[in-house]
Amino acid sequence: MDTNRRAYKRDICHRSNIEISLDSYIWHKAVVFDISAGGLKIVTNIIFDVGEDLWFNLDMPEFLSKSQMKIKGTIRRQEDDDEEGMFVYGVSFKDLSESVRIGIDENILLRERMHKKRIEYSE
Repeated sequence: MDTNRRAYKRDICHRSNIEISLDSYIWHKAVVFDISAGGLKIVTNIIFDVGEDLWFNLDMPEFLSKSQMKIKGTIRRQEDDDEEGMFVYGVSFKDLSESVRIGIDENILLRERMHKKRIEYSE
């Protein structure tokens, strides 16, 4: 029996630049590799510790209320990456309001629909 451990739908095709910060003042670049309403996977050249809290400026132009959101998250795991000097982190979001969580889910569904339409039109 196969059970899904994830509570939220993920956008594994998501590849976009974001900004990350330890203190919400000094920001660094990172790339999102997947995202869900529960968290995200990022790649960056900055070293962080598992358990550390970070701030994320997420740019979601499809999000209905506003395009950029500042969200807090906690690093849950670090993975190896093939590129030298790059680090991959799994992050869980912290203290998200229900409206933001729903907005992220809706953004992911919208991206999926847009992706399916592009595939249909290219065939």
